[in-house]
Amino acid sequence: MQPENQVWAEYESRFKKRLGIGGAVIGKLLTGTKDGISIFFIETDEGLVPYFESDQLPPEELRHRAELLLAQIREGYLGHTVEAVREWIADSGSHVSISEERSGAFTSFVLTIGTGEKKLRITMDKEGRIEERVDGVLGRSCTDLTTLVEQRLSVSSQIDRVWTHEYDATIEDKQIQILRLT
Repeated sequence: MQPENQVWAEYESRFKKRLGIGGAVIGKLLTGTKDGISIFFIETDEGLVPYFESDQLPPEELRHRAELLLAQIREGYLGHTVEAVREWIADSGSHVSISEERSGAFTSFVLTIGTGEKKLRITMDKEGRIEERVDGVLGRSCTDLTTLVEQRLSVSSQIDRVWTHEYDATIEDKQIQILRLT
């Protein structure tokens, strides 16, 4: 993708847009182009909303290719987020690795921490909804891991946490080393 940093304007028609007249300035947006499709994201109360334009493609072809492109953008964004979380955990002194799994319309990134008993699985569906699941971390400190992901994603309303039995585990008379990320 070729990212751009420019001021965008909204026009009443393609004709006015080509002439550059009568446009209302939208503002600076996250924009880019790929394969003849212009992409821009507008920030709303619901988060960043994607828009796609092309003078070269018929509307149905644009819709189809825009869906594929949006899925690639979402997956790339989530992959970079997971990598940032991996780096942060590694900087705290823990060994951590990432694996990627695909199953139909779902993409999962799995962070394996330490000897492999502690895992954070982040799964995204084709609509961009994200599910988080932590295994092997006793008690409520598992939210330390999920908070790292949520802080880096733009729309936390599309994130679902899966609560496991380990979340409600009580720790009695034993000294247990729990992953601390702070």
